[in-house]
Amino acid sequence: MTAITMKRKHRIADARKQKARSRNKKIVAATAAGTITALLLANGKAGACSTEYTVKKNDTLYSLAKKYEVTVEQLMEANALASDKIMAGQQLLVPDKPNHNELFSYTVKRGDTLYSLAKQHGMTVEEITYLNKKASDQIKIGEDLSLPAGQSSSEVGEFYTVLPGDTLWGISHRYGLKPESVAKANGLQLDMVLIGQNLFIPGEAEVSQAAIIGAVDSFSVEFKDDKEEFVLKVPYGTAESYQKKSGQLVTVIHKNGAVISVN
Repeated sequence: MTAITMKRKHRIADARKQKARSRNKKIVAATAAGTITALLLANGKAGACSTEYTVKKNDTLYSLAKKYEVTVEQLMEANALASDKIMAGQQLLVPDKPNHNELFSYTVKRGDTLYSLAKQHGMTVEEITYLNKKASDQIKIGEDLSLPAGQSSSEVGEFYTVLPGDTLWGISHRYGLKPESVAKANGLQLDMVLIGQNLFIPGEAEVSQAAIIGAVDSFSVEFKDDKEEFVLKVPYGTAESYQKKSGQLVTVIHKNGAVISVN
């Protein structure tokens, strides 16, 4: 029985590795003239998934991505995960840390801006427009962009998605920041923010894996981790949506006692 189990484990591992190799073939090389392209395309072979990791208690895809310097998306893709939920004892394939000279194809999502993508990938807007031969900094949902794999900003912070009723002042105040610092971190010329826009919230944030208990009032929600209950502020009008998810285990990123994102 043990031999059969081991054979099955090896077969599953081989199948996963084959899927990972197949996906890695989709990493694309982009052609652009000049020094930027020459640097990005040097040694442009994609890294393969080669490290196996056994999930431990309190591990999250977010914490593992930080630990191994890869993205949550890369971990999900390497393991054919349909969601970002993982369990203790689960076997994961961890991609080798990507070479910064590799390029991959990124599909623009709702809320993306060239500024937010540049911030995430440690680039400038000008570098992305040059690399993709764009005449302007306008991008559209569904558009494919070439970006450097594994390259990320050294600036500490997290991204918040603007919701109806949000203002730059309200968002900044919620996270204990000055509107001017948030505007500067996001290259904003005006105090206006757009629904669905991804805003970079500078500074250290906390990450907790916790269960949603429910809404406390219109502005706050109670969570419970393996140690204690705690209450976090949420944008006005969103507490009810948390109430509907009562009991659900989530990874919550928060700062100054306020939720930035929940996955």
